[in-house]
Amino acid sequence: MTDPAELCSEAAECFGSDPERSFALFREAAEAGYPNAFFGMAEVLMSGSLKDPDPEWAEELYRVAAKAGHPPSMYRLGMLFSGAMGHPEDPAECRRWFEAAAEAGMAEAYPELAEIYLCGYGGAADERRSFEMLRKGQEAGDAMSAFKLGCMYSDGIGIDRDEKEAVRMFRIAAYKGVPEAQFKMGVVAQEDPSESDLPAREWYRRAAEAGLPAAMVNLATMLYEGKGAERDLGKAFALYSEAAELGDGDAMFMAGRMAFEGIGTERDPAKGMELFVRAAAAGNRMAEELVSEIRRKQNTQIIRIDGADYDIRRDA
Repeated sequence: MTDPAELCSEAAECFGSDPERSFALFREAAEAGYPNAFFGMAEVLMSGSLKDPDPEWAEELYRVAAKAGHPPSMYRLGMLFSGAMGHPEDPAECRRWFEAAAEAGMAEAYPELAEIYLCGYGGAADERRSFEMLRKGQEAGDAMSAFKLGCMYSDGIGIDRDEKEAVRMFRIAAYKGVPEAQFKMGVVAQEDPSESDLPAREWYRRAAEAGLPAAMVNLATMLYEGKGAERDLGKAFALYSEAAELGDGDAMFMAGRMAFEGIGTERDPAKGMELFVRAAAAGNRMAEELVSEIRRKQNTQIIRIDGADYDIRRDA
């Protein structure tokens, strides 16, 4: 009989190019009772490469492997019962299988369990256990676990508040490319440059390039004000506009103001007014007040921005 481990290895190699052969090889290995083969069959079924994904059959196969002590199958069962893979949701079963995977040393289960314990999904909430799972995830090299651990240290959730440790965790996650952590380090660098080996503008630039609107807004503000970065109104307007398109209300207001007054871009009152209205709808307080004032005085067509009167009827 062919070694089932060799069959699984061959099946894995042709998983993407020939899923039918891959499934047949995994099935042959499964006939020998090899746990990884049941997992492989389930993975092929869930990939949808043979037909539509079959979560019910996959669950049966994952269970066989999980009961034989296969951690990845335990993890997959946790995912299935979360309802995220087309399978009926069962919070208690989700929690149970993620716990089994974590106890078996499956590092990917640590951050999942951290969220489960924090939210009380499938059982009682437990902030301390959530913290411990994130600590294990961070020690296993998970960047997002490091970021979330920093948030827990910063807010005193599951552990005593410790800003030094929070910054250390944010720094670890930031260097691993987590945009939210890069943003946090930008804030840290602005408040206390000695706590960061990179300037705030560099952290914000990295997070902004990763698509984080808050970082775009903070970097744009530095460029607009010329604080911590050389003043560049054109770049500031571009960043505010990009963040505005992503739904950031503060960015909408600033892009609107710059367009309305012709700062860093051609003057366009109509575009400015459009952005003010969108910013107000997004909850920006200054835009809400401005739009309310405009509505109260719409018969005069005169509005006041930063102490100056503007006639919104005139051409840009």
